[in-house]
Amino acid sequence: MKTIRILILVAIPFVGAGVSLHAGHGSMPAMAGHEHRADASSLSDAQKQYLVSYDAVRAALAADDLAGAKSAAADLPDSPAAKRLVRADSLNTARVAFKKLSEVAVQVAKGHDGYFVFNCPMVGSDWVQTTKTASNPYVGQKMPTCGVLKD
Repeated sequence: MKTIRILILVAIPFVGAGVSLHAGHGSMPAMAGHEHRADASSLSDAQKQYLVSYDAVRAALAADDLAGAKSAAADLPDSPAAKRLVRADSLNTARVAFKKLSEVAVQVAKGHDGYFVFNCPMVGSDWVQTTKTASNPYVGQKMPTCGVLKD
C-alpha cells in the first residue's frame, strides 16, 4: 500500500500536467507532431526529489559502482524496486531493479526541459538523464555511451 501511495505522489501529478500540456492553446487544437516541453519547475517537490535520487543511482550504475547505487537507492521513495536495489548483491541484480525505477522516471520526466529519455538497444530498456550524451546504466563501463536518445 505504501508503494502505491508513493507512486501516486510521484507519477500522478505529472500525468495530469502532461494532458494539459498537449491539449492545445485556448481555442487552438493541438498540432499533430507539435510537442510542448514544460519547464522542470512545474514538477512537484516529490517528483524533483525522485529524479535527483534516481539520477544518482543511474550515474553509479553507469560507473559500475554497486555501493554507490545502493546508497543512492536508499534515498528513493519506498518501493519494491528500491528495496531490491538496496539489497542487490551484484550489478546485474541492481540493474534489473533499476528498470522498474526507470519506468517511473520516464513518466515523471517526459516532456520536461532538462530531462532526456534514452533507450539501451542491448537491454531493450529506457532511462532518464540530464545530459544529451548517453551514460548507460544498464551496461556500464563495457559500453558507456551506448544508447539512443528518444526524447
